[in-house]
Amino acid sequence: MRVKLLLLHITIVFINSCDDERLTLADLDGTYEGNFIRSSPYAKYAPAQVTLTFANGQFQGANEKTKYPAICNGTYEVEGDKVEFINACIWTAEFDWSLILSGEFYIEFEANTLTLQRKNGDITDLYQLKRK
Repeated sequence: MRVKLLLLHITIVFINSCDDERLTLADLDGTYEGNFIRSSPYAKYAPAQVTLTFANGQFQGANEKTKYPAICNGTYEVEGDKVEFINACIWTAEFDWSLILSGEFYIEFEANTLTLQRKNGDITDLYQLKRK
């Protein structure tokens, strides 16, 4: 009986240790630099260099090209493999608002490399960033 209980205990400990590591807000804190790449089978887009800073559930960013992508500041929430950005800035109407860093992205974070990806129809937005 003791052996069975010991095996059961070891199995439970092993299963609990195999749970997926969940990304938290604190995991992302820091400044990241890299590229924004928009792609589509129907158009060619140039990449852009971007900087994003995350701190305590808030973000801010900058880029080399005006409103490509449109990054300002706001808040974000992480849930599973997704992050949702809530952009706090007021935008003018003369550009493509799908370029605003807002809404839901799939997120991957490994070894100080952050990847954000979103699909909107045939357009894919991809942020490939490294922690500074």
